[in-house]
Amino acid sequence: MKKVWIIVSLLYLSLFSKAQEAGDAGFSPLFTPQFKAELPEEVSESSGVFFHNGRLWTHNDSGGKPILYAIDTVTFEIVQKLILANVQNLDWEDVCTDGETVFVGDCGNNRGSRKDLKIYTFPLSSIPVEGDAAVDVEVINFCFDDQTDFTKRKVHDFDCEAIFATKNYLYLLSKGWETGTTRLYRLSKTPGQQVAEVVNGFDSQGLITGADYDPKSGTLVVIGYVKSLYKPFLYLIYNFDEAGVKLSHRRFEMPQLPGAQTEGICFFDEGRCFISAETTKTFTARVFVADFRKWIDNQLKNKKK
Repeated sequence: MKKVWIIVSLLYLSLFSKAQEAGDAGFSPLFTPQFKAELPEEVSESSGVFFHNGRLWTHNDSGGKPILYAIDTVTFEIVQKLILANVQNLDWEDVCTDGETVFVGDCGNNRGSRKDLKIYTFPLSSIPVEGDAAVDVEVINFCFDDQTDFTKRKVHDFDCEAIFATKNYLYLLSKGWETGTTRLYRLSKTPGQQVAEVVNGFDSQGLITGADYDPKSGTLVVIGYVKSLYKPFLYLIYNFDEAGVKLSHRRFEMPQLPGAQTEGICFFDEGRCFISAETTKTFTARVFVADFRKWIDNQLKNKKK
């Protein structure tokens, strides 16, 4: 009987491993990103990240200066600063680029009462190769098409800490304080007044805090943590399409990072991402690298079959 149990156990482990490799929806793989460095104190509230010119760019959370900081990816020191002229950082929560334009989301809405949600935009080419600079921005002012209650309260689903851009659109993922789910909203990239249209969503089982899109593989990566517990998690969403309809996702748990407030994520080459975590009571602000190449490659191979 003991031998039978051992054989069954080994068979189960083998099937579990194969299911993980194949991205079976019934399993949530345990995943540990590689620690790279602690972040400088000046960006201890790192809330969003993007990669440009070989550098990791980030910004601080609400109340910080209206500055994007370039981090050297060897020393992880600040080597460049870009000031967004004539604007404030009311609650900057994420930043992204489509390869031509930079989008900075001043869309944090913890209490659900904001009516001045903004995304600042400027050309990526405005960033000098070296040296500090200031840049003029244009503004996308927006509201959520399904929000009618602006009562100031903590439990609601109209916060937003994750934005990403595709070729044609700008997308936002809501932070569901009330339901623990996320909704996907879509905007055009045109400055001016807009209404963010709901196009999809899924049960994220936690608070979504960052996202980035890789146009080469069609993969969307999403990061967040479980409310109150600071249990970080990731999602890979394969074959994301411009209509925002396809949300075939794969969840990854990160139990090796208890207490980490994972906030920002961005691709820096094919299948690899930088992750930033801001300072908490038990965790210093840090940068990690997540390698998803085997998962993305497996999906691309399966797609070709």
